[in-house]
Amino acid sequence: MRQTIKLFEIGLRQIARDGMLLVLLPAPLLVGITFKFAIPFADGILPDKLSFSLLPWYGLVDGMLICLTPMFTAMVSAFLMLEERDDGISAFYQITPAGGYSYLAARICIPSIWAFATTVIVVWWLNISGLPTAVIWTCSLISTLEGIALFMMLVSTAGNRVEGLALSKLMGVSLLGLPLVWFAPAPHSYLLAFMPSFWIGKIIIDGSTVFSATSGLLSCLIWIALFIKKFMLRIQ
Repeated sequence: MRQTIKLFEIGLRQIARDGMLLVLLPAPLLVGITFKFAIPFADGILPDKLSFSLLPWYGLVDGMLICLTPMFTAMVSAFLMLEERDDGISAFYQITPAGGYSYLAARICIPSIWAFATTVIVVWWLNISGLPTAVIWTCSLISTLEGIALFMMLVSTAGNRVEGLALSKLMGVSLLGLPLVWFAPAPHSYLLAFMPSFWIGKIIIDGSTVFSATSGLLSCLIWIALFIKKFMLRIQ
């Protein structure tokens, strides 16, 4: 545990020296504040100007915040790990007591706990649709696991940090399941049921049912299983 904490502190110092990664840390809070004030403000104007209200889409906005918060953490951890691989630091860790599980815990476990806690706090404080506590906790867990899958995908696919930066732009594809719940009627919306973001949308609309929660968690575990073997090979 001591080695894990030490590696995590080293990672924080590296992030503090990197402007791009440093900006990503407060990004969930900034996005949440923007949604909290900009969407209701726009909704106060649109009905008079265009006879259109954003109120039916408040849940979709909160779903975006739930999905984006762990995604930012996944990007920070992935870029940090790719930078360490480019510099040969990760190979050095493998031959020291800090390698192995301690290294993985510092780069995956602690950031995931941070992502989950941040998502719960930010969404509880800044959601605009009045989400129940059970929905916030369930969706935050699913989104955190989805963030782990995206992290593994980025690290296992990118050859270096430059490629990782390019591939990170495709992470937004993981959000496609979310709006489909609002815009596509069943059963057509289930075409993207393999995406965790789809089940986040279902839970926001229908509540935290056992079926939706289990399906969301299962979809995350399937995505993690798809990348974990290649991920382990790339970091060794």
